[in-house]
Amino acid sequence: MTIAIIGGTGFIGRAVAERLTLRGQTPLVIARGEHPVNLPAGASFAACDRMDGAALLDLLRRYRVDTVIDIFCLGLLNTRPVLDAMAQLGGRYLMLSSVDVYANYAGLLRRETPPIQSTPARETDPLRSFRYPYRGNPRRPQGVSAELFEDYDKLLIEEAALADTRFATTVIRAPMIFGPGDKQHRFKWAIDAARKGGLVKLDERAARWPNSYGYVEDVAEAMVLAATHPAAAGRVYNVGQDFVRTPIEWLLTFAVMFNRSLEVETVSAGEKALLSERADASDLRYPLTLDTTRIRTELGFAEPTAERDALARTIASES
Repeated sequence: MTIAIIGGTGFIGRAVAERLTLRGQTPLVIARGEHPVNLPAGASFAACDRMDGAALLDLLRRYRVDTVIDIFCLGLLNTRPVLDAMAQLGGRYLMLSSVDVYANYAGLLRRETPPIQSTPARETDPLRSFRYPYRGNPRRPQGVSAELFEDYDKLLIEEAALADTRFATTVIRAPMIFGPGDKQHRFKWAIDAARKGGLVKLDERAARWPNSYGYVEDVAEAMVLAATHPAAAGRVYNVGQDFVRTPIEWLLTFAVMFNRSLEVETVSAGEKALLSERADASDLRYPLTLDTTRIRTELGFAEPTAERDALARTIASES
């Protein structure tokens, strides 16, 4: 039988394909084929639009797929056809969800005012109650149509997939993912400042904001483990690093990587210092952190990449 990756040609999908091939699998990568495809040896590619449910089901049956890893599930508009195909196919469905399902995210966006949860979110902790977080939100990633982002909501997909008993669902809730190929360049701000060295002025509102991250290869390994482990069916797992750093701590971490002397001064909002735009747009009293104990204890997950190697590769990709 075959494991298929839907949306597997990009930043995260290629890493998942690579982790599968390292396990001796020959994954089928499915995407529309509108961009150049660069896959690891051992993976195969088939072009298909995920929103064409009939064509997708035919493709999955033709390749005898029994497990689907869904990278690009944004909202029900672009995922309902996948779920309908899974309902006829059966088997395992793993979806990549996000830290943005938790209640703190609603506070971060200033859409609701939930109690501030200072401890990392566990899978059983409160979720946000409002829906469609990108509607009316100008701060959203580029490269996806406005229609899909208007419909974006991982919570709705989680609910629909987990409720369907015709296939077994596993949900992976990921933090901000970094590494080579990250189009959002999540650590560029810290890498550029640390490379320069000297005095760095950092917005005081952002300086001590806790946030979780995950290195792309490590998140991919967690996804592959959860997609193939019998105990993961029907379960929800947070993934990401097992520690949390603030922006000050990340600056100092990258300074060590560069062997640079760095002094960080926190300054008021009026100085428009580093990360001021993030602080202007968000309520940074709300941490965005994840407790990843469950996947480590239930499935025995551990990061395959040493942190220094992860950071070195990320730095090289931003050079």
